[in-house]
Formats: sequence, C-alpha cells, structure tokens
Amino acid sequence: MLQELLAAVVSVLIVDPLQAEMNERLSQIRAPQAVITDMRSCAEASLPRLADRAVADPFWAVRATFDVWTGRTAPEDILGGTSTQCDAAIKAARLYLESRGA
Repeated sequence: MLQELLAAVVSVLIVDPLQAEMNERLSQIRAPQAVITDMRSCAEASLPRLADRAVADPFWAVRATFDVWTGRTAPEDILGGTSTQCDAAIKAARLYLESRGA
C-alpha cells in the first residue's frame, strides 16, 4: 500500500515533469517520433525503480523533486541508470539534442 502511494507521488512529482520536459525539448528540435516514444517508455519503465529508491532514501526523493521542479537537474540525470532501456533511449536523445545544439 505504501509502495503504491509513493509510486504515485514519485510519478506526479518526478517522472511526469521529467517526461514533459524531455518531450518538449525533443519536440522543439523536431526529433523523430521514435526518439520521443522511447523516452516516454523509459520514463514509464523507470517508475518502479525510482519508487523503490524513494522508499529507501526519502531525502533523495525530496531533493530530486526539488531539483526537477526548479530545473536544476536534467531529466536524463534522474532517469539514467534505471534500466538498460532508459540508458539506450537517453543516449539516443542526447545524441540528437547535441547534434541540434539543444
């Protein structure tokens, strides 16, 4: 029960804003839809792992939430390392963002 509640909080306060920011950045530079879709899937897949981390380290959850909401942390910094799927999606997105100077 607590895990599910915390997962919902992590989703609303961390994952959803990260996903929205990445979608916006990638859309602005007209990234291929596949890159945007992969990042969306990455964000959704990262939720259980981020929720586990928030349970284990509540201070991290507070700090990550603050950093996400103030823009001090890039989405890829939070999502990176949560799964091999995310690592591949982030790598593709970074390459595309860097190639476009974004």
